[in-house]
Amino acid sequence: MNSFQAECFLALSKSLNFTQTAEELYISQPTLSRNIAALEQEVGVQLLVRNSKSVELTAAGKRFAEGCSVFIERYNWAIEETRLAQEGVLGSLRIGIQQDAFEPFTVDLINRFRREHPKIQLKISPMSLSDLVRRLNSGRLDFVIAAGETNLQHPGRLLLSERNDCAVLPKDHPLANRGSLRMEDLRKESFVCMSPIVSASGHYQLLHYAKEAGFSPNIVAMANSVPAMMMLIACGVGIGVLYKDLAVYAYDRLTFIPLEGIETFKQYLLWDEDSENPAIQTFLRCAHGGLSPHSA
Repeated sequence: MNSFQAECFLALSKSLNFTQTAEELYISQPTLSRNIAALEQEVGVQLLVRNSKSVELTAAGKRFAEGCSVFIERYNWAIEETRLAQEGVLGSLRIGIQQDAFEPFTVDLINRFRREHPKIQLKISPMSLSDLVRRLNSGRLDFVIAAGETNLQHPGRLLLSERNDCAVLPKDHPLANRGSLRMEDLRKESFVCMSPIVSASGHYQLLHYAKEAGFSPNIVAMANSVPAMMMLIACGVGIGVLYKDLAVYAYDRLTFIPLEGIETFKQYLLWDEDSENPAIQTFLRCAHGGLSPHSA
């Protein structure tokens, strides 16, 4: 049975008139009769009782008409869903994010996308930067949202946001009352930073900032999480470099002072340009639409 045959039988089951049904479907009566006969032959039971004066449904025909209604509804639904999938407004996306960072821009982007495209399912997986890049390259992720420059040279790449980092100091540190600092001001300080195993971008960004300022940082402790790093700084082990948005988690036990003269810390969206998933272009349009004036 094809969809046209189902439509023919369903229309006939309602009108119980071959002539009227043929006119409604804009086909000839012989064409309608052939399709009904082919249906009865395929099903193997009599669906209609007909004579020169009337047409009636058999008990099996009434049941079959109900099935045709469901079939047509599901068939039309499948066509519409297929079109939506091809247009990129239906489907799924696998998005990898860094396990060591809370990025407000990423939160806003994903929540906006979910509101605008509820028929596209998102699977979000936090993991290390190296795992993110590896899984993207192997086709196990559709997108990666990651910060920093390390290992992020990828053909499909969009700058989502950029920010200025801050020097993070204990409240009683001699420099804690400064309105701003330069990395050169910190050359004699001891540093607490993220472990490169947990956060390669955070670890190597500090090294990069110090190198640009002409010194090698004295790293006295490495943490496996941002809260642990802030705890060490608050307890006077050393100072660190983090971004301003994390200040809320310090409960006013740390001072965040903007760093001047350093490159902005960049957050990128990466994807496989050869992917055939139509939902990728939909997500990219959403990402482009939400870029801040400072994004490129």
